[in-house]
Amino acid sequence: MGTRETPDHILDQLLVGLVFYEAELTLMHFEPGGTALISDAFGDVFAWLWRENPAKATMMVADYLAELRFYHHNANRTLGLEAVLEGLPPSLRGVPPEEVAAMQDTLRRDVPMYVSQGD
Repeated sequence: MGTRETPDHILDQLLVGLVFYEAELTLMHFEPGGTALISDAFGDVFAWLWRENPAKATMMVADYLAELRFYHHNANRTLGLEAVLEGLPPSLRGVPPEEVAAMQDTLRRDVPMYVSQGD
């Protein structure tokens, strides 16, 4: 597979589109008390971005959670960070379990700085 240079402002727009699309899918399938259903496409992008720029990957998850909880027209405040963190591992194909655990620990620590967890 080839690679190409992507300007930061274009990457940001692509990530915004992915976050909105993923929130739409997740909200369509979420049941209170359940785990967020996260697609392989989101997981692939997240894993790549995590290795390239962990801070930007953290912001992507924060944006996704904000979309799920507040901004989407079907937003659901019962869908919290833990549901997202539980749903993330199946989407991270080929990522070693210890790396997934480190991702979850960092996201658990850093995402709440950007997105309210309260109702």
